[in-house]
Amino acid sequence: MPALRILMAEDSPDNCTIALAYLEDTYIVDVAETGVLACQMFKAGRYDLVLMDRQMPAMDGLTATRTIRAWEQANDRPPTPIIALTASALKGDRETCLAAGCTAYLTEMLAFAVAGIVWTGISAG
Repeated sequence: MPALRILMAEDSPDNCTIALAYLEDTYIVDVAETGVLACQMFKAGRYDLVLMDRQMPAMDGLTATRTIRAWEQANDRPPTPIIALTASALKGDRETCLAAGCTAYLTEMLAFAVAGIVWTGISAG
């Protein structure tokens, strides 16, 4: 079975280093530093999972998620799982992410540690 392809939209070099330490031995990971770049890369490639930072330059993660979802619909593509990543865990954040089209929501540091577990649950259901 080929390795899963992950698009990680993350503008923090430190967060990228941490995430890649967890993910790159098992998965193929492409990094987009802005929401605009994440949308371009998503349209050009096939990904099994998107890890989407909420706060990025040029286009935030929620706008990028809505853009990806609109593109998927316009191109008769099934929805790709998108996990919203955020440094904050304020009340209402989860609902805001899900309303934008995200499949799941995690705080960033926790997300990198459990990404494989969440992916397993998404792919099974």
